[in-house]
Amino acid sequence: MEKVQLKVYITPELRKSLYEFVKAKYESMHGGLSVEVQNAIAHWIGEQGLAAHTKTRINPGTPRVQAKIDEIIKWLRSKGFTNQFSMQSWRKACIHIVGSDNRTILKYLQLAKEIGKVKHYAGAVWEIV
Repeated sequence: MEKVQLKVYITPELRKSLYEFVKAKYESMHGGLSVEVQNAIAHWIGEQGLAAHTKTRINPGTPRVQAKIDEIIKWLRSKGFTNQFSMQSWRKACIHIVGSDNRTILKYLQLAKEIGKVKHYAGAVWEIV
């Protein structure tokens, strides 16, 4: 997923609170600050109803979610699915990596599609991009 730099000016008090929050939640400020600012902006836009007209998510997943998707795809490739895979194979991969709940399996497939890791080919067949 492509990212761009955003430079903003905030009060010193807000900056201090933000840094304390990120330091408490993550081991390192590196990456954590971007994730939390992105999540906050996406949440605010969603609360304002500004994104209701779009079908794509504003925030298609944190780096941790994207890493899980990479693990799922790596598992599929290790089982011989180098280009295409079936929905049944995706389910098996997800069961090994993120769990067996059907909602989770479908959520990860949708997020993988949104960040450009997979695309629908035909029927129950998907393609690794």
